[in-house]
Amino acid sequence: MRYLPIFVALALLAVPIAGKAAPSTAAQSNPAAQPAAPAKTTPTIIPGSPLAALTGAGTQPPPENAAPAPFGTDELGFAMSSVLGDEATRTFNDFTDALQRSTRLTPVLHWLQSFSSIPWRRAYAAAVLRGIAIAILPGIALDVAVRFLLGKPMRLCARYSVPQQNEYLPDPDMEGLAEEPTPKPRPRISFRALFRRLGFALLNFGLALLPIAGFAIAEQLFLSSSLLTVRAARLAVTGIANAYLLARLSQEIVRLPLSPAAASLRLVRLPTSSAAWAMRRANVLIGTIFAAFCIISVAEILALPKDGAGALLRLAALAVHLEVALAIWQSRRVISRWITGRPNAKGFIAGLRHRFAKIWYAVALFYVLALWVAWAGGVHNALGVLLRAILVVLAALVLVRLAWSGSNTLLGRLFPDPAIAPDHGASKFLLRAGSYNPLLRFLARAAIGLLALLLILQGWGINAFGWLVTNPISHAWLGALSSVAITLAVAILIWEFINYHMEARVERLNAAGRPRQAMRLRTLLPILRAGLGAVIVVVTLIICLSRIGVNATGLLAVSSVVGIAVGFGSQKLVQDIITGLFLLFEDALQVGDVVSLAGMSGTVERVSIRTIRLRAGDGSINIIPFSSVTIVTNQTRDFSYAQISIMVGFHENIERVTAVLKEIGAQMRAEPAWAAMMRDDLQLFGLDSFSDLGLVITGQIRTGPGQHWSVRREFYGRVQKRFAEEGIELPSRNQSLRLTFPPAEPEQLPPAARTKPDLPSAAPQP
Repeated sequence: MRYLPIFVALALLAVPIAGKAAPSTAAQSNPAAQPAAPAKTTPTIIPGSPLAALTGAGTQPPPENAAPAPFGTDELGFAMSSVLGDEATRTFNDFTDALQRSTRLTPVLHWLQSFSSIPWRRAYAAAVLRGIAIAILPGIALDVAVRFLLGKPMRLCARYSVPQQNEYLPDPDMEGLAEEPTPKPRPRISFRALFRRLGFALLNFGLALLPIAGFAIAEQLFLSSSLLTVRAARLAVTGIANAYLLARLSQEIVRLPLSPAAASLRLVRLPTSSAAWAMRRANVLIGTIFAAFCIISVAEILALPKDGAGALLRLAALAVHLEVALAIWQSRRVISRWITGRPNAKGFIAGLRHRFAKIWYAVALFYVLALWVAWAGGVHNALGVLLRAILVVLAALVLVRLAWSGSNTLLGRLFPDPAIAPDHGASKFLLRAGSYNPLLRFLARAAIGLLALLLILQGWGINAFGWLVTNPISHAWLGALSSVAITLAVAILIWEFINYHMEARVERLNAAGRPRQAMRLRTLLPILRAGLGAVIVVVTLIICLSRIGVNATGLLAVSSVVGIAVGFGSQKLVQDIITGLFLLFEDALQVGDVVSLAGMSGTVERVSIRTIRLRAGDGSINIIPFSSVTIVTNQTRDFSYAQISIMVGFHENIERVTAVLKEIGAQMRAEPAWAAMMRDDLQLFGLDSFSDLGLVITGQIRTGPGQHWSVRREFYGRVQKRFAEEGIELPSRNQSLRLTFPPAEPEQLPPAARTKPDLPSAAPQP
């Protein structure tokens, strides 16, 4: 009766199954509810369930001449995936079509072919080439010549910007090298040297602007002269000159902080190799942009169509994005070390920096490449859209990390893990609940990951939360999953309550001084847990399937047939289980008993639903099925007898020996340690037999279960000591072994033995 509430709770869990299956059965048994038709079997999917909402099952079939089958009724389980797949395929095809149209070079090819048939285009092209040769090339030559002439003043700037002997500025080329075993404290930075470096760097930058100014003046003179009379040539020269001025100005602005040729003018803490690499990448990028602008602008002047110019512009932008991506990939380790900062830094900000340093280049590469794809595909405000997407992802990752840490801390405090946190006053129920900590962490992380995905989709403009709430399929599945989660939680609570109640029952029996009943219940615990666990799992599985939409009636019928077949095929297993149940309920053995069964002896270590595990005296383990047990000899049940058998010499006085033995037994009974084991005094039976060596006196001492071995060993030890004191003989058979050898021949003896005189057979006594 103690476990009656538990089985009632299990029965209440099973009620919804019958409640859900009843309407379907009633609908099938009511002839008025359906037209006359052949008898139908029970549907596999319950009407109104999530599976029915997904597949459309359970609805009234349409007439033969009606419209095609509605959504989800033709292919089970693939309706939603097919709709999502079709929508994704349609969107992807539209995007790829727009991308192909924007990068199609057919107008450019037609434009190039038109030069052979349109004379004025050839004339304009020749005029543009003459303008470039007359105006642009001399200006570039002037720029190069002025830079060469200014080389010495620039070197002087680099020389005078070097710190003096009493000034200190860190040398980037020397940083990161192996330091001395006892490093000296680094001196303070000299602001005088710092301002001197800044001043000479600005002076060097001003000198670098002189060639650019010379190029601008030269181009203005060429454009003011009458050398360029064709309008197309003037426009082309003006555009190329402006692009060259902008490119050279950008180049010098980048060179100002890097200064790859002179470390004394460098304003950033970079080694010379890194500064030179950054300058090379910047020159390549600036050169690509300059060349693309010149080609596209000249082509538009020569009547290139807008779609052709747009295709060239997108290809040029692709080249620029690829160069930026290559620079990001090549510099990922250097920038990662810069983002990480100090390796031994601790704290939340340091942790974020460490994690961001590992993924920054992936985010940057995605953004750079996706920006071109979105822009080429015709996405309006692609820069803002992708920037918002990246910011949403980063914000979601930060929130996920905070929620992750918070959930771990909260679960660690609510359900402490016994393997990690020892018992600091927490109840045993909470400590047992801590074993579910990994499962709860997994569920919490899955929920956090799903929430992060929904937040990202919502931030990208996809109404994910609205779809989950309003869509009938998602609504049905959310309800089913919540029901399944509640069912699993109730099943786990029932299982843990049963285990906690049984463990508490064992402890109460031990505290009440009933160890025998406590040991019996502890022996039955594995079987009780296995049986109740199987019932809880089956009932929970049936309820979960019914919540999802699977009709469990057919499954129960099939499982019954399978159970019967398995029962016939595993008669030995059934015999083991039934025999074990009878042995345990009859209390034939318990864990800790010393028993002999199936020809083996040992201590019972564990009793499962079909086997007994015995630990033999030599430490070996014997696994014995219950079906092999016919007779059980339990040597530790209720009480034991220490059998006493003492042999004395034939000439000893029996009354004296008996008195000494009783005195030894009384002394042991008077000691508290042995009195707890000996339940009665020594009972002597008297002279039991005559042996070849002496008289045999027998008796016994009643002890506690399994304590007779210790009592007998102690009694024998005291008997040996007391008999030695009293002079009582303990007879024993002494055997001697005499070895005889045949005499050796004289020629076989050594020379010394042959020459030695013979000794007398017996030495005379003094």
